[in-house]
Amino acid sequence: MSVSYKLIRNHSPISGKTAYKVVAVENETVGLKRISRHIQQATSLTPADIIGALTALKDEIAEELKMGNNVHLPGIGYFSLAIRGDLYEDPRSHHYRLRNPEVRKVKFHPDTEFLEALRGIEFSNATYTRGTPTVPTDEALGTVLDSLFATQPAITVASLRRRLNLSRSHAYRLAARLEADGRIRNVSTSHHKLYVKGEQQHG
Repeated sequence: MSVSYKLIRNHSPISGKTAYKVVAVENETVGLKRISRHIQQATSLTPADIIGALTALKDEIAEELKMGNNVHLPGIGYFSLAIRGDLYEDPRSHHYRLRNPEVRKVKFHPDTEFLEALRGIEFSNATYTRGTPTVPTDEALGTVLDSLFATQPAITVASLRRRLNLSRSHAYRLAARLEADGRIRNVSTSHHKLYVKGEQQHG
């Protein structure tokens, strides 16, 4: 069994960014039922024991994080909080603070032992066998369209698909959205669309 990855074109204008970024392809989301069954087969614990222990562990981790503590599970890693809120400057003291602070996410930093357990993975390139639903920002999409029309008077759905590394279904949905927005215009038939620049352009 191998882990598949895709090379996604990086549309970020930030200097120093590589042309592509690597994204792991997730096969499925595994739940507690499957995990507890595997643990039961490897230990003397029952599924009820496993579910009870994990529930108690979740509650305990949450309580420790609420007290401002980091949590370390040996062999697994560290859990800590990331916070967000509205930055506010007090007009009298000129001290900064957050309004409406809240938890942005729980950060996880794996232990070395956990990373070692992941060694030996085989990887396969799925860039050209599976499309991706990831599309660039509206601004980046405008840049892509400008680039395509700079080299050819008309484009196809296949042009967008190749340039953005999209799945077939997402490429057709994106083309339909761009046509509805007036950013591209079909000058061919409904079955064999050929697009030219539309009257509505980004920015």
